[in-house]
Amino acid sequence: MAAWLPLRDAKAVVSHESALELHELSDVIPDAIHLSLPRSERGQRRRDGVRLHTLNRPPEKAEVRDIFGLPVTSPERTIVDALETGAQPEQMEMAVRQALDRGLTTPRRLRTAASTRPARVRKFIERRLREAPA
Repeated sequence: MAAWLPLRDAKAVVSHESALELHELSDVIPDAIHLSLPRSERGQRRRDGVRLHTLNRPPEKAEVRDIFGLPVTSPERTIVDALETGAQPEQMEMAVRQALDRGLTTPRRLRTAASTRPARVRKFIERRLREAPA
């Protein structure tokens, strides 16, 4: 909350590994608070313990959930964002499995979220979905 508050007017949302933690997906322990901002807000000053991700396509309203009063990227957006920035593959495998098992997302929503991402992200999602129990 303390990391997000100064950036709320810049439309910051909790994302990446920090969002994985708030959704309780995987066992990742973020080394910083990850916040995503629209690219137009890239001039924000650096803050200790905060990693800012400036995005050309920031999360849309449908891609944001409220957790403990914080705007947090949806499970599927969180997974593809973390994959794209190089999160540990074994943690991401766990995140996909847990999100599906707990009904936090669906194969269709994961595929849609990955559809505009690099090929390696799309392939990772497809492999995990093929391996997931039906």
